[in-house]
Amino acid sequence: MENHGNGCVITIRHAVGRSLLIVAGLLCGVPAVARSPAPSPECMDARLMQEVRQSTPLSLLVLGSDGRRFRVELGNECKLALQDADATLLAEEGWVCGRAREFVQTAGQTCRIAAVRGIDAREYAELARISDRQQAIKTLGTVEVRADRRHGFAGSYSYCFSPRHMRSWSEDGESMLVEMSPKRSRGNRYYRVELVQNCPVLDSSPAIYFQSGMGTGLICGNPGDRVVAIAEEGGFSSRGIKTMSCAIGAVYPMEKTKKKD
Repeated sequence: MENHGNGCVITIRHAVGRSLLIVAGLLCGVPAVARSPAPSPECMDARLMQEVRQSTPLSLLVLGSDGRRFRVELGNECKLALQDADATLLAEEGWVCGRAREFVQTAGQTCRIAAVRGIDAREYAELARISDRQQAIKTLGTVEVRADRRHGFAGSYSYCFSPRHMRSWSEDGESMLVEMSPKRSRGNRYYRVELVQNCPVLDSSPAIYFQSGMGTGLICGNPGDRVVAIAEEGGFSSRGIKTMSCAIGAVYPMEKTKKKD
């Protein structure tokens, strides 16, 4: 990381075998009092980048340590492959707004940043999940593909939670709110779990458990992820069904400002 006058250069490096990019050096070396305010409320503060992914050849996903999420669009002339090389983000004073003179640079090329758009936790989770699954498929060989699936996909707390660390849950007919241990979920205390369809049995179920469709033990909204309701004696139907499962369509952490410890 370097500071060039009023500019800020932040290096992001890819972790081998995963689509997660690790931000190295979050401070620009410019005293806080000397830094200009953001040109627009929609700008991204590159110094706060906590997690970066390449969602498509022409876009990046960025999660900030302040909880804000962004989609960064690159110029059409650029085709990045960050999984193959380190990259450097260049922006005036670290403010990325989609203005002129903002770039993502690799050893082979410099890509113009065309636009920056704030997105919510649900959209970020959906795009990050797709990106990670595609990257797992690309990096696995034929033998590994046939092996246990947990070797190919790990998931991320940006869009997954581990049922082992669940404290409580509630539901409103179409979705669930799951409370986690923040220390075990990278600071996320609440996750919204959207169901594919109405699941009224949850309202009368004394207990539930989750099934991971990818065999990872994590619930991410992947195909096969389900919540299973356990009936009381004689519950659910006269046929004596003791459990009933409902498909999960999406998982994402709730905004930190909506729930407090």
